[in-house]
Amino acid sequence: MPSIPLPKPVELQQMLAMMYGSDLKAEPGNPIPATPGNKSLVALYVDDDDVPVATCAVDYNFTAFAGASLTKIPLGTAKECAETGDFSEIMVGNVHEIMNICSRLLMNSDSPHLRLLTLYSSPEEMPEDVQELVQEPPATADFSISFANYGDGGISFQSLVA
Repeated sequence: MPSIPLPKPVELQQMLAMMYGSDLKAEPGNPIPATPGNKSLVALYVDDDDVPVATCAVDYNFTAFAGASLTKIPLGTAKECAETGDFSEIMVGNVHEIMNICSRLLMNSDSPHLRLLTLYSSPEEMPEDVQELVQEPPATADFSISFANYGDGGISFQSLVA
């Protein structure tokens, strides 16, 4: 199977800026593990045969700030959600849509078609076979995203195929 392309900072910034405006900044960042025991939400992408091919893990700050700023949820509420991990349905729904849009960043003319299967609210919710795949992904791309007037959050894309 051909490899899954991972985004560069400029590609991610351009994609997210279409939703958040030109004040959004994407820079290389620290890994956000998609492994059990980590405070992250994990999007799972599959190919046309429903085989897992990629994940995208976002930390609690990304979830809160990305989810809140799209619908103008107050900063104080977003910060509280980032600390507790107790996200509103609206925030999670917004992040789900962002993950769906980001699927375009994981495809090119040489890669297989993929789609977002689901967004897990924790790595522990992923099927065991996927939990094994994310232990040592063949390739990763890690970013820090700065959401204007909210704060910074982390996002990591992982290819599950070599």
